[in-house]
Amino acid sequence: MGSDAPSIRHARPEDAPGLAAAERAIARVPGMLASRPEEIDDDAVRRMIVDLEERGRGIYLVAERAGTIVGHALLEPLSLAVTAHVVRLTIAVHEGHQSQGVGRALMNELLRWARSDPRVEKVELQVRSSNDRALALYRSLGFVEEGRKTRRLKIGPNAYIDDVYMALWVGP
Repeated sequence: MGSDAPSIRHARPEDAPGLAAAERAIARVPGMLASRPEEIDDDAVRRMIVDLEERGRGIYLVAERAGTIVGHALLEPLSLAVTAHVVRLTIAVHEGHQSQGVGRALMNELLRWARSDPRVEKVELQVRSSNDRALALYRSLGFVEEGRKTRRLKIGPNAYIDDVYMALWVGP
């Protein structure tokens, strides 16, 4: 990534409007996110940042380049006692910043955190079967496919995309 590598920092509540706006832009491309643009709410993003970062439940990171947020990612623990060792990964590389090392930088920092937190043993994610770049990144980091839900997202009349479930074991 060289000197153009993004800097990674913890998200702050005041980042929420920009992060939500970036997700709305990504969601305009059918199938990139499960949410539609109108379903992404600034306050929900703010609550997630507070829950994960300020309450210490997980981690929410942003990637910046030249003072501009170019991506964000989070690890959210599952809520039941029997699944508390599992975190769900969500990542978004903002429009115009794909294929520039942003996703890998965020993933490397998230996985470093996951491996250092004794509560975390497994990292799970869902990715659209049509997102070849993301699939390649996850596989290069050691994630394996654990399952697939066929035709899970309906993006138009008779147009569907599968969700691929992947995971990486980081625990003992």
